[in-house]
Amino acid sequence: MFKRLITGILFVAIIAGFIALRMVHTAFFDAFVLILMIIAGFEVIKARKLAGKTLFERLIIFYPIPVCAGYVFTDNILSALLIQLLSIVVILLISVGIELIIYGVNRKVGGAPVETQNLLSATKDTMMVILYPLTIISFMFMLNHFGYNLGYVLIIVTFAVSIITDTFAYLFGMWLGRNKARFAPEISPKKSMAGAIAGIIGGFIAGIVCWLLFYHFNLFNAGLTNTFSTAISLTLFSFMGILGSIATQFGDLIASAVKRKADLKDYGKILPGHGGIMDRIDGEIFCGAIVALLFAVFLVF
Repeated sequence: MFKRLITGILFVAIIAGFIALRMVHTAFFDAFVLILMIIAGFEVIKARKLAGKTLFERLIIFYPIPVCAGYVFTDNILSALLIQLLSIVVILLISVGIELIIYGVNRKVGGAPVETQNLLSATKDTMMVILYPLTIISFMFMLNHFGYNLGYVLIIVTFAVSIITDTFAYLFGMWLGRNKARFAPEISPKKSMAGAIAGIIGGFIAGIVCWLLFYHFNLFNAGLTNTFSTAISLTLFSFMGILGSIATQFGDLIASAVKRKADLKDYGKILPGHGGIMDRIDGEIFCGAIVALLFAVFLVF
């Protein structure tokens, strides 16, 4: 427990350090997200037992590079999203093409052909890892590039909501959830309904506190008062708190389900007491995706 606490504090300190370096340039936080994507990609490749399929493994790990480059060199969200979409399409076409070539060569030279039901299975595995966790993590780039000051607000909201959600869910789950209804016993036996509800309440509180800081008191001078009315902004931050909390807990369950299917306790050993990077950011990445999408929707409409 002590080791887990120390590691958690150090990891939060590292995140805070990269957020602070963002004052120098937004590329520092982009670099942090890129590192997370690459490590998380390797961890999920290993969990899904894809390691050793070297060609497809390289296709997967190549994906974060153009995604990051799109945000760094264009500094425009729409342009970066187009580059990301193009990268997905190119990887898909390469993967399908290679599988079909291998299938055709095996048939022509009399080798053991791939069974029809297994055809394109490597492509399916590749695209699944591209989607989860890599594309989910990539929304952190979007948060970073909504604007210099606004990026700070959205990044802090993401981590505040996810951390408070986990804290409330753990503390109230331990207090009120003992021997009570389990939330998803087949996937994560320790999670209780009481903890899940407390986590949502905690996320909502985090959202309201962030609204007070960043809209009411205009911390970071992000220009929110010029963009949204008081009622709309309060609705936005409430949604980011509630839906961000639900997304955080959903992300934790998804990560647990992948590990359970792979018969793994942890994704890795890089973080003593926690496991792998994915064990630590499983909820944050989904929360970040929800915060980014919600803000984009409110900004447009």
